[in-house]
Amino acid sequence: MWMKINLRSSLPAYQQIIMGIKEAILKGSLTEDDTAPSIRELAQSVNVNPNTVARAYRELESEGVFVARQGVGYIVVKGKNEIIKTFILQLETQLVEPLTKLKYSGVGLESIDEMLRELWEKI
Repeated sequence: MWMKINLRSSLPAYQQIIMGIKEAILKGSLTEDDTAPSIRELAQSVNVNPNTVARAYRELESEGVFVARQGVGYIVVKGKNEIIKTFILQLETQLVEPLTKLKYSGVGLESIDEMLRELWEKI
């Protein structure tokens, strides 16, 4: 399969699976209308309990990434562009407080832009 789960990570396994699925969509391994691996298949592939995968799939369904179809499984309904929009909205929400503090502390946008560019290059 195309994902690995780090059981020593502070991020729970089901969240790693969610990120792995979203990453697969971003990379094009999974596209809209594709059927996701079955719960049992993915659980065996990444060596986790099927309940862990089921939890991840339920979360993905609640986020609108998947839809469950009786007799078919989980179908991908959000494509790459929607996933990117979701990530950007989440990032905006997370950045409001620190950017507000920086702005009111007198840090200029140029400094933040430079820091982001440097960080982007390191990653």
